[in-house]
Amino acid sequence: MNVIDAKRAGSAADGRSSDGADDVWVRSACSLCYATCSIRAHRVDGVITKIEGDPDSVVGLGRLCGKGIAGIMTHYDPHRVTKPMRRTNPQKGLDVDPEWEEISWEEALTEVAARLKAVRDDDPRKLFVQRTTTGISAHCPFGPFTAGFGTPNSGAGGGGLHCGNGAHLISGIMHASWSILPDFQYCNYAMYFGASKGHSAGHVSNSNMKMAADARARGMKMVVIDPFCNFAAAKATEWVPLRVGTDAALALAMANVMVNDLGLFDASYVKAKTNGAYLIGPDKRYLRDGETDKPLVWDESAGKAVPFDGTEADNMALGGTYQVMGVACQPAFALLAAHLGTYTPELGEEISTIPAADIRRLAEEFATEARIGSTIMIDGVEVPYRPAAAIAFRGNQGHVNSTYNMLAVDLLNQLVGGADMVGGCLGFNPACHGYPETGRLRYVPNPDPDGIMITGTWMSPHFPFPIDEPNEVTRTGLQNLFPMGMGSMFYNSADQEELWSKFDLPYRPEMMVNVGTNLVMSIGNKETVAEALKKYKFIVSFDLFVNESTQFSDIVLPDCDYLQSLGARAAYPFIFGLPGGMGDWCWSIRQPVAEPVDEQRRVADVLIELADRAGFLADMNAAFNGSLGLQDDHRLDPKQRYSYAEITDRDLKDKFGPDKGLDWFSEEGCLRWPKKPEEVYWRHFVDVRVPIYWEWMTPTYEKLCKIADPKGFKIPAEHYSPLPDWLPCPSHICDKPEFDLWSFYYRDILHTNSFTMENAWLDEAAEMDPFSYNVALNARVGRAKGLKTGDRVRIENEYGRSVEGKLRLTEAIHPEGLGIAALAGHWAEGLPRAKGKGVFYNQLIELEWGHCSPSNLSLDLCAKVKLTKIDEGERTR
Repeated sequence: MNVIDAKRAGSAADGRSSDGADDVWVRSACSLCYATCSIRAHRVDGVITKIEGDPDSVVGLGRLCGKGIAGIMTHYDPHRVTKPMRRTNPQKGLDVDPEWEEISWEEALTEVAARLKAVRDDDPRKLFVQRTTTGISAHCPFGPFTAGFGTPNSGAGGGGLHCGNGAHLISGIMHASWSILPDFQYCNYAMYFGASKGHSAGHVSNSNMKMAADARARGMKMVVIDPFCNFAAAKATEWVPLRVGTDAALALAMANVMVNDLGLFDASYVKAKTNGAYLIGPDKRYLRDGETDKPLVWDESAGKAVPFDGTEADNMALGGTYQVMGVACQPAFALLAAHLGTYTPELGEEISTIPAADIRRLAEEFATEARIGSTIMIDGVEVPYRPAAAIAFRGNQGHVNSTYNMLAVDLLNQLVGGADMVGGCLGFNPACHGYPETGRLRYVPNPDPDGIMITGTWMSPHFPFPIDEPNEVTRTGLQNLFPMGMGSMFYNSADQEELWSKFDLPYRPEMMVNVGTNLVMSIGNKETVAEALKKYKFIVSFDLFVNESTQFSDIVLPDCDYLQSLGARAAYPFIFGLPGGMGDWCWSIRQPVAEPVDEQRRVADVLIELADRAGFLADMNAAFNGSLGLQDDHRLDPKQRYSYAEITDRDLKDKFGPDKGLDWFSEEGCLRWPKKPEEVYWRHFVDVRVPIYWEWMTPTYEKLCKIADPKGFKIPAEHYSPLPDWLPCPSHICDKPEFDLWSFYYRDILHTNSFTMENAWLDEAAEMDPFSYNVALNARVGRAKGLKTGDRVRIENEYGRSVEGKLRLTEAIHPEGLGIAALAGHWAEGLPRAKGKGVFYNQLIELEWGHCSPSNLSLDLCAKVKLTKIDEGERTR
């Protein structure tokens, strides 16, 4: 069936076709990864028999990956939790049996609500709320619940720590977006640094797969820079294997060649769209006009310094040294060019192992392919044409140097003027003129008084970052001490108590509400996380399965999966599911295909009930109004309790009109309207600048030191330079010769985090895949060590932590690299299919300040390891 039959689609709400039988196709949205592709699910006599992509939706373009199709197996897994349970064993630990007893929902809700009320009456900050990154159906009630309760302490598992703190930070500051990708429709040269957009799972997965394939078929050259010839590199024109964690050194060396050797950069763009012309004094800060306080630029036509908005961009100087108000100063771009000059191709080779000749070639190819100065007509609108893009994501940013690794790569786009231009590096839909019939959903980046962009959508970084005064560190994740951090390992780190005491944190976390996360597996080594979880007096978990972290809960509530759930914002705000580039806007929803089984309940409605019972429903309603942007009659009355379906209906009508509420979307599945060039290539039309010189870093560091220094806590100054550097991970400093490999993990296209290992179909596919459950090692290196494919090996980091796995020799990995797929190695009894398969890579990750980014709190995900063959009979647990 290629299109949905209108009568059957219309019968989705009552589950009956015209002849009275339960035989319907229901439109909804997948949630087995971040892509949230639109789906059609076929239900016959109450049983879901098939899941496929919805061809009428832009979100997925009618396609599904293996995970989406296999969602039916997770839904019907016999090991799902179906009844509330209470722990009877007061002891907690990795190997401790909770000794569960089944209880009624009334018992569970009464106890949880009472504990919530007690914590809130005492100090709401003592509650920590944790949500899985893949449970997008729970996103909307999660935020209002947390805000309504009044705690600033919340997180999304290992999401930001492993894949987002650096990537989302840079994408937000430089592109007003959650992430970046090539403009596949027009890009001719795409350079990937530790990313797989269009070639694996993740954001806009299926949509991008088609767009990337079409681009390659059209002739787009694709260069993948990665230690492993993975899914993207397998499709690439060229694979460039680099040493783990050295992306910034390579990117900065390329930028040096472009600017200082070839002179290939877009000077007009740098003047008009960045702060490259702003004058910088010896204190590393902007020189400012005495009357307006605006940053100054040097006006070459007038021969004097003027406010940045006091002259045409073409008149601004990018080089030279000037005397202004008795101070010697230079344009930021001149400082950047001099800084880049220290990153010679030879230094890039020494750090990254990529030959200097290749660095020069790649830089020239990228700058030449960008066609600086060219334009193109799109739908009758003339816009700049820069068909070259450099992107980066999780692999690039999973290091202590997370911020600069990402910034160095994006600097290549800024230099050629390709950021959010046709063919260049796009953010995920950072600008929208709104739904035409209502004008709602309009958001466009706008400038602050210094002309620097304020993000217009989900992320609002503003500079200088707000930092609390001394002795006022109030978040257990320390994000108000490190304001560029999103997720934080300090919620679970080995040194959390030491740091909380050091900074006089006035409380300790006592209760956790956990929505679907598996913290013990998703962050770092299990012993450290287990000790952190044991400190909570009470944990309530909404779960589909009893996993490794559920074992630490006091009450477990049986959650519904995505095929049983409801949500108005399946792909909101256009960052997870909607592709960039020209085409259509598309708003999709998630709706139940099947009813809850036994005593399962939808988390959204349970959170609302808990808020009501615990006495903060009015505050939660107010938070809904704010987070959903509800207006006029659609706003929630603080005194009234609404079902989540009612809130969903109000949200949809608020954005799309009174005739397009939940009933309309339940039948139609999604709403589409065409994008405009002014929205997709917004940067050309919007008068904002992005910072290629991070001027706020110096005052931010000074504020940090005023707080940290008196406490005896030292923050490395090199992580707060206004210009990007390559800074080594702890593994690059290891001087123990027996630790001769850099381990890293990569996302397996077959799996999502640790969650899908229990899925029978995906597990079967992973068993057949040569890498999913095995350890990848360079074949030449393996043979030199006397190893062969199939050998069982122990992998030990320099701190004594180890994992075991089966070896797979391959030519497709850097000689110094050791690659481990996915996040496997489950040991929970509640996941019998996943138990004992693959390698638990996170065991090698240290959770303490020395392995954390001092600027954005990303975790260092690489480790220096040694490899030992395990003889028969020697295997340990």
